[in-house]
Amino acid sequence: MLSIFHKEKEEKDQGPKKYKTGVVFSGGGTRGFAHFGVLKAMNEAGIAPDIICGVSAGAVAGALYADGMDPEEALDELTSQRLLKYIDFAIPRTGLIKLNGFEKAMKKLLKAQNYEDLNIPLKVFAVNINSAEYHCFEEGPLAITIKASISIPILFPPVKIDGEFYCDGGVINNFAVEPLVGNCERIIGVNVNPLGTQRNLNNLKKIAERTFQLNIRSHTLERKKLCDVFIEPDGIGNYGLLDMSSGKEVFKLGYEAAKKAFEEKGWGK
Repeated sequence: MLSIFHKEKEEKDQGPKKYKTGVVFSGGGTRGFAHFGVLKAMNEAGIAPDIICGVSAGAVAGALYADGMDPEEALDELTSQRLLKYIDFAIPRTGLIKLNGFEKAMKKLLKAQNYEDLNIPLKVFAVNINSAEYHCFEEGPLAITIKASISIPILFPPVKIDGEFYCDGGVINNFAVEPLVGNCERIIGVNVNPLGTQRNLNNLKKIAERTFQLNIRSHTLERKKLCDVFIEPDGIGNYGLLDMSSGKEVFKLGYEAAKKAFEEKGWGK
């Protein structure tokens, strides 16, 4: 189990670090396609993540990259019709949208089926609804824990793992930077959940989506200070949490924001 804890940024400079570069990817639904754009910019700059922390959409991006998938290939796979067929609208009971077959689809995409088989260490976060605790998955099966991490309450049903029910980690902390603090020489944080103004909140799905965004936004404001580079792509707030049609545009926003951030830091080949 992982409890929420706070450390002063100065702790990052105390003692030897286990990793050179740590990356934290926030949740944000299909805005998470921007994470792959950031990863493309990292590849071009010669910046290799040594450990990744991911919540929700950030867990999906982190898992595919840690498994060795090229960022643009990952984008193509996730926006293809092959994956869309696994998402169905359902009669409201435990969630508005079923993730039928999502776990199966992830197993097919991933070469590694367990955390231990990944090329890069990965930590995925979800909330144990039964115990009300923030949980870190870092060993054992990958696909089902990623499904748990993306299961936004009300929109998606909770996921049962070992007799306990889990939902989206963003409920408690959408920007899980804490495990990297003190363990990395530098931390790159990517947030894809800015707020902005939203109109036309005219159905239950949109209201649930917006309420969740409002809740998780506050988690990020203080935690971004723990990063050496904090990336929040301009304009990404114009896209919905479940907008599968704008993947390439969102990817480009992440790429351009990261490229600019790395150039300003003087990081690159």
